[in-house]
Amino acid sequence: MALVIAQQHEVCLILFTKLQSFKVLPNGCTFSIVIRCHCERNDPDEAKKVLDTLLQNGFLPDEVTMNVLMSSLCKKGKVQKAREVFEVMREKGFKMSVQSHNCLLKGLCYVGRVEEALDLLNEMKNETPLLNPDVYSYTVVMDGLCKVGLSDEAMGLLNEAVRVGIVPNEVTFNTLIEGYSREGRPLEGVLVLELMKKKHGCVPGYVNYSTVLHGLLKWNEIPAAFKVYKEMVELGIEVDSRMMAKLARRLCRLSRRERGLLRDACQVFEKMTEKGFVVDQRTLEVIFEALLWGEKFDEALEVLNDMVKLGYSPKAIAFDKVIQGFCANGKLEEAVSILLFWLGNGGVPHKFSYEMLIKELNAQGRLICASILLGAAFKQGVVPSMDPLLCKCCEER
Repeated sequence: MALVIAQQHEVCLILFTKLQSFKVLPNGCTFSIVIRCHCERNDPDEAKKVLDTLLQNGFLPDEVTMNVLMSSLCKKGKVQKAREVFEVMREKGFKMSVQSHNCLLKGLCYVGRVEEALDLLNEMKNETPLLNPDVYSYTVVMDGLCKVGLSDEAMGLLNEAVRVGIVPNEVTFNTLIEGYSREGRPLEGVLVLELMKKKHGCVPGYVNYSTVLHGLLKWNEIPAAFKVYKEMVELGIEVDSRMMAKLARRLCRLSRRERGLLRDACQVFEKMTEKGFVVDQRTLEVIFEALLWGEKFDEALEVLNDMVKLGYSPKAIAFDKVIQGFCANGKLEEAVSILLFWLGNGGVPHKFSYEMLIKELNAQGRLICASILLGAAFKQGVVPSMDPLLCKCCEER
């Protein structure tokens, strides 16, 4: 047993095979240890063979060993063999515990045999003496129902559990939330969250909120997702950076139809930067485009700066759009600064950007500045269309 605890499984088995050479006969305890050893080696088939040998020699293992074997077989999907072990326990007069039933319940649900799991759960309630299923029993079967698309039936099972005095926990409720999300009904998951708080007095934790938020984002229920996100922030529950990025992108895309959502997207983005999360390029580009669409040019410029600081390479069209936006709003100095920033970072501005700026400078009568900009364009190998005013300025010089 010390070798098993120390995970020296191979040494343990070698020692077992040499027992007879020491004129030592294994007893029931010895066989039970070897069964556990094989289970820990993830070899339940060999463990089952040892059990058969043990029984043939007239020994009986303890209930814990049988449960370990059943659990190991179920994890491998060998539920029929686990059921055989279960029946051996019954035949040999074991006092069948809730834990033994739970091992088999989990295995049956793991392979999708939910009807059999429900039958076994009902058997537990009718056992003599009475064997009361616990919260784990109900949670395992609820999980099995949810995984085969029967979340409403799982909810019915939850109600039954509460009626008989079972107190559901976070895992129980999370099973339902995942089930509804899997079926494309994430808003039902929000209702489960409310049910936890108001009816059952169970405080939802990080896992519950994150599962709800993930489901809402997956099925594009963005306003509801933002509401859950805000609740998490207010409660001080950490929000996964990837989910925050996804929420910000979705809010940005919807902001073209609902302008108010852009403010919400900016809140999420600010929280990400406040927490020191590294925002990926795709998210920054989506936020940048949304800010341009919402004519938030100063904020868009900040995002552009963030992209450059993080080593991302903004698309040239991004600079064009910011320059165009500033020009349209009469912020010519800012527009020229962006062009210089672009040049300073090794970029080659498009002909379009030069033409736009030269046109605005000409319109303000700032011909010398326009000619300097034209010279910069020629140096970069860009040939903008020459405005008549600028041609005249160049001729005079």
